[in-house]
Amino acid sequence: MSATPATPKVEENENALVPDTVTKYQTAADIANKALTTVIAALVAGAKVNEVCKLGDAAILEGVKNVYKQKKDLVKGIAFPTCVSPGNVICHLAPLTQDACHRFQPCIELGAQIDGFAAMVAHTHVVGSSKAAPLPTVATETALRLLKPGKNNYEVTDAISKVAADFGVTPVQGMMSHQLLRNSVAGAESKRIILNPSDVQKKDCKKVDFEEAPGEGYPRTNETHRTTVFKKTEIQYALKTAAARATYSTIKKDFGAFPFAISNFEDESKAKLGLIECEKNGLVEPYRVCYEQEGEESVHVIVTVLLMANGPLKITGVAFDGEVVKSDKVVKDEEIKALLAQPVRNNKKKKKAAAAAASSEQ
Repeated sequence: MSATPATPKVEENENALVPDTVTKYQTAADIANKALTTVIAALVAGAKVNEVCKLGDAAILEGVKNVYKQKKDLVKGIAFPTCVSPGNVICHLAPLTQDACHRFQPCIELGAQIDGFAAMVAHTHVVGSSKAAPLPTVATETALRLLKPGKNNYEVTDAISKVAADFGVTPVQGMMSHQLLRNSVAGAESKRIILNPSDVQKKDCKKVDFEEAPGEGYPRTNETHRTTVFKKTEIQYALKTAAARATYSTIKKDFGAFPFAISNFEDESKAKLGLIECEKNGLVEPYRVCYEQEGEESVHVIVTVLLMANGPLKITGVAFDGEVVKSDKVVKDEEIKALLAQPVRNNKKKKKAAAAAASSEQ
């Protein structure tokens, strides 16, 4: 009598967009979008940048507190700390000092996560307005139509470069869009789209992150603002000081694999001290504050996109209203015009209705 062969165990893909995962992404997106709205409302002329950043983080934490209450072990919280980068600052500014927002076009970046599934969003805000600017909206809509099977990162990069040229700006070099994975906002290296790649970055692709600037498009770092945003790495090291051990313990417990800001700690002074040894030995990775050349403003947008069976589904971002923010620039490239005329998603209901109507006429 022969034994019945064992059924091979099928490994579960935790990143597959099954209904439960999609719901978690959309819940995180709702929280991120509401936090972004809170930050936008607080960004008036003279607003203190660090206070606005803390307000955004508090909105995220309040939002996640009110969802999935029955699942006590489910981890939820900040996927990316609120950063507000005014003027020629491109990204990653979450200052500790009382810097006033004197410039009128700050870039906002933040993220929320539910069970490790993150929804990221960035928006360039024109102080005195409540809507998105035209350039990032056109760039986003262009990229959405290229996020589909058969397309690659070069096609997305080329299309965005054409849009940027029509608006008279340059994509900031090396800025990357990522495939979001559970417990990761960076994803796999093979699933990235690099805008304006340098010679060493030309690889193949898949989240959507754009930075445009009227200057040279080369991000710089300097000592104007200290680095305050970090992320834990996989490196292991026996920390020597008590301050570093306490800081690292908080990082593992409260932030896990997601980026955090020094302002997220209860005691910022102790965190600053402890992070020195952590960074020196590679236990945390810094998100440097990046700058365009002095006197230039940059535009930053991030949207989170779910690649569904019937096409890309954008779940974060601010709507553009042409009546509120106007531009004298328009898309001139005929290929981009044709691309923008296409729908982002396949409407199955309309197709079924058309098929039914055609069938009834026969």
